[in-house]
Amino acid sequence: MFSLNTVWCGVPVLAALCVAPPAAHGGWSVGETNPGVTGCILETEEISLFDGYQDTRLRLSLGDGALRVKTDSNIDLSFNDIGLAVDGKDFIAADAVVDEKDVLFSAGTGTVIDQFIRGRAVTVYLRFWPTYPATERYQARFSLTGFTRAYNEYLECRSKQSS
Repeated sequence: MFSLNTVWCGVPVLAALCVAPPAAHGGWSVGETNPGVTGCILETEEISLFDGYQDTRLRLSLGDGALRVKTDSNIDLSFNDIGLAVDGKDFIAADAVVDEKDVLFSAGTGTVIDQFIRGRAVTVYLRFWPTYPATERYQARFSLTGFTRAYNEYLECRSKQSS
């Protein structure tokens, strides 16, 4: 069964009336946190990860000068092994946990962005609480395909908002 949009978009005369989906660059997209008010944000699509108890959603988010790993589960930072690595390069430790569920990378964000631009994939390492006894560190992988284009769009968005 076809949706009405699919049927109408297939008609050559009406094809120009079809609305294209919002621009996404390899799973990365740019938006405004509160349109016209607080700034721009660059995010990945959400993925699902088992946290030792249930599936949790997570995504990478760049805004306000910091990179965050946003999750739906509580993060356990007590082992000092929460962080990320681009293409198996040096591990970059997280700076903090915000609101118990977001992992923050604020110091060295420029270095992380440079690695994202040059890299192919980033692996995020997380521990969730409460998982007792502590069992393992979990990892999630995000493609960096399309990051550079999306990052340039993010910079344009910020530039427009500061004008």
